[in-house]
Amino acid sequence: MRRLLILSLLMGGCAASETHRSESAAPVSAPAPMAVPNHTTTIGYSVQRRPIELHQLGGDVTRPVLIMGAIHGDEQTSAAVASGMLDYLTKHPESMRDTPVAIITMANPDGYAAVTRVNANHIDLNRNFPATNWSSRSAGRARRNFGGAASASEPETLALMQTIERLQPRLIISIHSMEKPCNNYDGPAQAVAETMARHNGYPATPTIGYPTPGSLGSWAGIDRQIPMITLELPRRLPGDQAWQNNRDAILAAIAIVR
Repeated sequence: MRRLLILSLLMGGCAASETHRSESAAPVSAPAPMAVPNHTTTIGYSVQRRPIELHQLGGDVTRPVLIMGAIHGDEQTSAAVASGMLDYLTKHPESMRDTPVAIITMANPDGYAAVTRVNANHIDLNRNFPATNWSSRSAGRARRNFGGAASASEPETLALMQTIERLQPRLIISIHSMEKPCNNYDGPAQAVAETMARHNGYPATPTIGYPTPGSLGSWAGIDRQIPMITLELPRRLPGDQAWQNNRDAILAAIAIVR
């Protein structure tokens, strides 16, 4: 009886020791990265009262990189790339490298809904900014790039201007599309454009080949000297492919302006 008791105690000790070794040997999985908070605010409304939303990654931030899509509503891949960047940075906040980022996925929601370049008042918002080169004579009303009878006449334009004045972004990336893709820069942004070119293969250029009076690049980049990139995507490239082709270029731009 005494021998059985000793044997039982020894076997129990071995089992406990084996359990301890098994637990200590179990691999410890790394904690999943925390998604960055996405603080969304409505910065204004379109002519048809659609909200224009600003997503600030990490909460209220100052001097962010401001990324903007679909100021021309028929350039819908621009919204796809801006939305792709919002989703990616929300899930991978380490990619921001401590640089705050703010994103407007759809600057012209009425135009996006109607698949038109202009807003509901038939104004090209990217010719409506009160830049020094704005002129009511620069484009006739019948043309698709008419900038309005007065600058800053549109609620969408005013919402974007007020947001830029408030945030004082360190860099603006406005996403568009055209037949000849490029990284067009205004203001002190040549180095950013050249960095992006190494990733997306589009040329870095100070012009898209024709005048753009009253554009965001003229108002923010040239007049206010905010580093400004107009990222022109290939017009016929599908949105998901445009996102894949330009993700690293935009991330590199965020990194260079820290």
